[in-house]
Amino acid sequence: MSIGLRHQARDDGSLPSENLTCFLFAFPGLVVDVPRLERALARAVVLNPALGHRYRVDPEHGPQYRESGWCPKAGVVEAAGPGWEDARRTARGIADAEMGRPFDLRDGRLLRVTCVRPPDGSGTVLVVTVDHTVCDGISYARLLADISAAYGDEDPAGARAPRRASLARVAAAERRVLAGAGRDELCDAWRGRLPDGIPELVLADPLPWTECTAEGDQAATVLTGPAYRRHVRRAAELSVSSFMLATAGLLHAMRPSVLGDGLSFFSPLPGRFVPAARDVLGNFVSVLPVTVHAPPDATLTATAEAVREGVLWTLRHQGVPFDTIRDAVGNGAGTNGRFAYERRSVFISGNPVMRLELDGVRGEMGVPSITDAMFDLSLWISDTGDALRCSAVFRKQLLDRALVQGWLDSLH
Repeated sequence: MSIGLRHQARDDGSLPSENLTCFLFAFPGLVVDVPRLERALARAVVLNPALGHRYRVDPEHGPQYRESGWCPKAGVVEAAGPGWEDARRTARGIADAEMGRPFDLRDGRLLRVTCVRPPDGSGTVLVVTVDHTVCDGISYARLLADISAAYGDEDPAGARAPRRASLARVAAAERRVLAGAGRDELCDAWRGRLPDGIPELVLADPLPWTECTAEGDQAATVLTGPAYRRHVRRAAELSVSSFMLATAGLLHAMRPSVLGDGLSFFSPLPGRFVPAARDVLGNFVSVLPVTVHAPPDATLTATAEAVREGVLWTLRHQGVPFDTIRDAVGNGAGTNGRFAYERRSVFISGNPVMRLELDGVRGEMGVPSITDAMFDLSLWISDTGDALRCSAVFRKQLLDRALVQGWLDSLH
């Protein structure tokens, strides 16, 4: 399992969060039953052991974990004002602060939920935060589904539902898959794919990664109505997914700002390559380089075809983690850091739909403000079935907001 515990261990033994996953869910007109919500959270934690394990790093054997009983409690905060918009503002402030409150994975309590209520009872906003080390995006969406189902089903029989596979079982299955010839064959394939080592993608400014600061800014765009339908129709015509076409459109738009001929991005493709992990909450993705073989003068159609080839190739060869691939192919022009993003690069992720439903009401999703940019440019693409949402976080030192917004708006 690709949890980065070894990388996160501090000299004092602590294991602070490398990253957090946090979303807001607004329920106008719905007063959430807090005791009922806490029972739903408890059932979700029982079902998903990763949220209750206590983690440590053994000097000889690496990441270790043991189960720990835990019943999560939901914090209740009164809005800093009388009405519904005051509740939204208060919740956004809490979510922004959450991004600076790392968990310590040794504690074994890796889920925080806060309920924000206005005094007039006009609704509830929930802030749901999980440690990203043990919960990737797919798992976060699954956790929301578990909470929704448990909140809607108070039957005691539901509380006795069997737990999903343990992390130990998943880890054992992955070790078997990665043992011997299979691992060597994958490394050989990656050496053929990346003859010059792990790639960099330099946008706009040639500043070396080691001289870049992480101060970030955000931008976003949403395709709805006719624009969304055109996007879906065009993806079908090209035999690519919605994510692939959006990725191609963004790469095509930013191509004039790319310094050099190569085109690539890092992506956390869903790494559930063993059946034991299929329904398990954890972090099973590995952020891997996707190379796109499209020349600088490629059309959007040619770029979309190259993105499809690159994504499918990487999906078929994702069974080894990034550090193994880097050791096999060489670090290229990047730094000798521990993580994929320690080089000039772009990150593009296809986000699952984050849906939390309580009493048949779907929460209106929101995101906290992000002030640090791990990559030069990070893009999250989500197709909800009636809209395409693309949000970006970028390094202000390297990229201008108007430039990034122009790339996003080119999708329309």
